[in-house]
Amino acid sequence: MANFIRFKVNYFTRLGQELYVSGSTESLGNWDESKATKLTYCDNGDWETLIQFPSSNNKVDYKYFVMDTNGEKIWESGSNRTFNLNDLNLNYIHEFRDTYQSPTSAENTYLNSSFFREVLFGRENPTQYSLIKQTQADKVIIHFQVKSTYVPPNHSIYIVGSNTQLGNWRTDRAVKLSDESYPIWKVDLEFSKDQLPFSYKYIIADKIKSVVHWEYGNDRWFTASATHASEYSSTTNEDRDFFFNDGEFKDSQLLRSAGVAVPIFSLRSKQGLGIGEFNDLHQLVDWSHQSGLHMIQILPINDTTVYYTWRDSYPYSSVSVYALHPIYIHIDSITKDPKILAQVSEHREKLNKLTTVDYEAVMNLKTKLLREIYSKEKASLDANKEFLQFVKDSEDWIKAYSLYSVLRDTYKSGDFDQWPVYSSITPEDIEKESKSNSKYYDDMRYYYFVQFHLHNQLLAASKYASAKRIGLKGDLPIGVNRVSVDAWVSPHLFRMNMSTGAPPDAFADDGQNWGFPTYNWEVMKKDGYAWWRSRLGQMSKYFHAFRIDHILGFFRIWEIPTTCVTGLLGKFNPSLPLWRSELQNNGLWDIDRLTQPYIRYHTLRELFGEYADSVATKFLVEYSSNCFNMKPDFATERLIEKNLNEEDAMYKSGLFKLVQNVSLLADAEDENRFYPRIEITKTSNFNELSDDIKTILHRLYISYYYERQEELWAQVALQRLPLIKGCTKMLVCGEDLGMVPKCVEPVLNDLGILGLRIQRMPSDSNKDFYHPNEYSYLTVNTTSSHDMSTLRGWWEEDRARSQVFYNKILGMFGDAPYFCEPYVSEAVITQHLHSQSMISIFPIQDWFGISSEYGSRDPKEEKINEPSNPMHYWRYRMHINLETLVNDHDFSKNIQRLILSSNRNLD
Repeated sequence: MANFIRFKVNYFTRLGQELYVSGSTESLGNWDESKATKLTYCDNGDWETLIQFPSSNNKVDYKYFVMDTNGEKIWESGSNRTFNLNDLNLNYIHEFRDTYQSPTSAENTYLNSSFFREVLFGRENPTQYSLIKQTQADKVIIHFQVKSTYVPPNHSIYIVGSNTQLGNWRTDRAVKLSDESYPIWKVDLEFSKDQLPFSYKYIIADKIKSVVHWEYGNDRWFTASATHASEYSSTTNEDRDFFFNDGEFKDSQLLRSAGVAVPIFSLRSKQGLGIGEFNDLHQLVDWSHQSGLHMIQILPINDTTVYYTWRDSYPYSSVSVYALHPIYIHIDSITKDPKILAQVSEHREKLNKLTTVDYEAVMNLKTKLLREIYSKEKASLDANKEFLQFVKDSEDWIKAYSLYSVLRDTYKSGDFDQWPVYSSITPEDIEKESKSNSKYYDDMRYYYFVQFHLHNQLLAASKYASAKRIGLKGDLPIGVNRVSVDAWVSPHLFRMNMSTGAPPDAFADDGQNWGFPTYNWEVMKKDGYAWWRSRLGQMSKYFHAFRIDHILGFFRIWEIPTTCVTGLLGKFNPSLPLWRSELQNNGLWDIDRLTQPYIRYHTLRELFGEYADSVATKFLVEYSSNCFNMKPDFATERLIEKNLNEEDAMYKSGLFKLVQNVSLLADAEDENRFYPRIEITKTSNFNELSDDIKTILHRLYISYYYERQEELWAQVALQRLPLIKGCTKMLVCGEDLGMVPKCVEPVLNDLGILGLRIQRMPSDSNKDFYHPNEYSYLTVNTTSSHDMSTLRGWWEEDRARSQVFYNKILGMFGDAPYFCEPYVSEAVITQHLHSQSMISIFPIQDWFGISSEYGSRDPKEEKINEPSNPMHYWRYRMHINLETLVNDHDFSKNIQRLILSSNRNLD
C-alpha cells in the first residue's frame, strides 16, 4: 500500500508566479528543482497538490519554493519541514496544512539564535510528545504544531477553542502542547465529527494558567477539505488525519533586554594578575545577574602577538581568527605546583595595584609561568584524553597557528616575509612539522597546551553565563593582521596590496587606515566561503551573539592602497567608478590635472609658511614656474613616512597634504576607472578649477558617493550577509556607524540583523543627536563605544554641545552642570532603556556614572581607544574590583530598578 499526502499551503503570489514543493524522496524529486511538484491554486491564497508515497520507514524532508516569472526559484525560509512515513496510517488520507515560512519573520531571523533559544528561553525537562496514529471511525485526528521561541521558563503553549475538546474557550481547560521539539510545540488531538468545524487560538500560560497571554489576530479555523477523498484516491473510506503546521505563534510582544559592555582586559579582580582573565567572567556574570542584565559584550579576544611589546594590546589586529590570547589565562587554575603559585602570589599584589594594564609585564610573566607549567605537564599529555580530543577537533587551525607561533618566537617577529624559512607555507609543510620527529614539535605542543586551557576556561565561563540566562556577545573584527596565520596560510583569500579602513568621520578627520588586507570575495566564494564558516563556527563555541565590526564592509569596504598611511586616498570596493569615457563626455579631458597632486608655490606658502622654499628644495621637483611634483622618494604617504629623517619630521603632515591634494584617484588595476577623492571640496586641486568644471566634477562626486552605488551595495550585502547568518546560530548585531548608505537599514531589517545606535553619532548629518524614542526594534543602543569618550568624558569635552543636549534631549531647564552628575547619567540611561531597541548595552564606565561613588574617577582615564591614533595603547582597567561590585547590592538594586521601570526585565 501507499501513503497519500495532500500538501496545502497558503501563499499570495504575484501574477505569473507558481508554487512548488520539493524534498528528500523520489516522490518529491530528491531536491532536484526540475523534478519538484507544482501546486494548484485554489482560492484565497491556498495552493495544494496530492502526492503518493510508497510505504517505508523513511524520514522525509521537504520545503516549498516560488517559481518567479523570470525562472528564479525563491525558497521559503526556516528549517526543512519533516515527517516520518512510518508515523502515517496507511488507511488514512493525510492532509498537511502548512504555513509558508517568511524569510523576514522573527522566528526565522533574530529569534532563531542561541541567545534566545538556549540562553533566555532554553527549555528544561521537556514534555514528551505522544503521536496518535489511529482512532475510531467517527473521529478525526489533528496533529497541531506551532513555532514559538518566546516562552518564559515555567510557561508553556496551550491550545484553546470553540468545542469541548478545546475547552470551549475556557483557558483553564486549554490543552498543553509538548515542547520536546522546541521551538516547535506539538499536540495530537481526536475530535468527533460533530465538533467540526471549529475555531481556535494558541496561548502562553504558566502551569496553573493564572497568567495567560493570547496570540493576537483573528481566530484560526479548521474546516473540512473541499475535495472528497474518493476523487483522488483508491481508498474506499474517507478517514483522514490532518497535520496543522500553524506557522508561528502570532505575538505582538517585543522582548527587550539590557546588558553591559567591558573588555576582558579591563576586568579587575583580586584573583587576577594585572589584567582581566576569562575566569573573571564568572563574577561579572554574578553581578550582571543580580542587576537584571542579560548580555555581556566584550572586545575581540584572539591572539595579537606580533611585536612582543605593548603594541600587541590592539585587540582588533589578530594573528589568528581561531587562537585565543594567552594573556587571558588564569594560571592558578591549571597548576598546583607550589613554586609556580608562589611566583603568582609574589607578582599579583604589585600588578593588581596598577591603575592601568602593564601589557608587557603581564604577558612576559604569564609566558614564563606557562612555559614552566608545560615543562612539568608535557610528559602526561598523551594520557590526557580531553587534551588529545581538543587537538584533534582543532587540527584544521591549531597546527598552522602553533607552527607560526614557534617561528614567530624564533625570529622575534610575526612578519613571515622576513623569516629565513617558511616565508610561504603549504599544507604539506605544516603536516610535516607537526610530526613528532620535527624539531618544532615540542614547542608546537606548548601552544596546543595553552590553547587547550584557554578553551576550557572560556567555555566554562560561557556555560556559566548561559545557566544564569546571560548571553556572551563577542566581536568579529572586520579584518585580520597582514602578518597573521590566516594571511600566511591562505594569502589567496586576501588582497594583500590593499588595506581596509574608513573614510573621514567623527572618529578621525583623515579617515582611518587599519592596515588589514581586504578580502578577495570572489576567491572565497569558490569553496562556499569555507573560511567564514569555519571562523564563525569557532566563535559560536563560546558566544551567543556577536557584533560585526564595521558591518558596512560587507556592503562595501573602504579600500586603501598599501602606499597610503591615512585613509583619505581610499575608494569603495566594490563600486561603480567614473569611467574615462564618462569623464570625457562631461568635458573632463585633462585627467592628469585631476589625478596628480596639485602643488603650486602658494600652496607651499599656505602649508609651510617661511619653510616653503626649504620644502621645495628637499622634497619637490619644479617642472614649470611655481609648479611642482613630489620627488620619487616622497611620492606617497608611505614613502614620506619611510624616508623622512628625524630633523624634518615637522614637515610630515604638510607633505601628506600635498600628496593628498588630488580630485580623482586612478584605479591601479584598470586605466579607465577613476574615483572621486573623498572630501574633494577641501582640496585646492578642486577649488582652483574653473567654476564650470567644479560644477561638473561635484555633480559626479555626489553621484559616486550618494546615488549610483545603492543598488549594487544592497545586492552585494544580500550575497554576503545571509552567508554570515547561515553559518551560525549566534544573534547577529552590526556596527553600522560612519558614512552609512541608504540601503543598509532595510537590508539589515530584512535579515533580522540588529543595527547600532549611538546618541552622539546620528546617521542623519542634519541632526546633532538621536533621541532614543526614534530607535526601531531591531537595534542595539548604547551611550558610548570603546572608540569614544565615555558619557561623563564627552560631557566635559564640549560644553556647548552638552548644554544643547541637556535642554533639548533631556528636556531639563537652565544651565547644564559642569560635570555629568549621577542624575544626568541616570536620565540618559533611562531614556535609552525606555526606547524600542531590542537591547540596551552600556559600557561599564557609564553604568558607574549613575553612582556618586563609582563615578568619581577622572573620565579621561576611562577612554579605551583613540581611533585617530594607530599606535594607541589599549590598557584601561576598571577601578573597582569585581568582588566589590558583587557585594554592593545597593548598586545592583539601583540598576535593577531602572531595568524594571523600563520593562526590560525578563524574569
